[in-house]
Amino acid sequence: MSGPVAPAGAGRLPWVALASLGLPGGAIGGYLTYVRWTEGTAACYGIGECGTVQTSSYSEVAGVPVALMGLLYFVTIASLALVRLWRGSRELWWAPAALSLALAATGFAAYLAYVEVSVLGAICAWCMAMASLTVVSLGFAAWAAALSREPT
Repeated sequence: MSGPVAPAGAGRLPWVALASLGLPGGAIGGYLTYVRWTEGTAACYGIGECGTVQTSSYSEVAGVPVALMGLLYFVTIASLALVRLWRGSRELWWAPAALSLALAATGFAAYLAYVEVSVLGAICAWCMAMASLTVVSLGFAAWAAALSREPT
């Protein structure tokens, strides 16, 4: 009976990185979602104006907090990476799926960053940290996609 098979060498690194990003990204998304749902105040420690951003009309899409969307993104991308690592599959859909998710999330994060700076005139440090992690995840997803196209 054989167990899980992990991809070998450098092909494994972007997936490990994507799985690892789930922890800080999910933690920030979870914290901001909790703050939003409890109508609390995010602890910004004097850096930025989290309250202004968290209570703006841009902090929800169709009644769903954008922080929850961020949480779901990081849980999804980390789960995808973990399953990819555990199965060790060379199926071709893993990397394009991760790259598509990361592109969509990064585009949305860029839009939200624009809104913070240009429309609201307020910056939430937690939101910017989450946006930064999203951009980093795009880099790792692109790396995974590039490696998946290499001949075996």
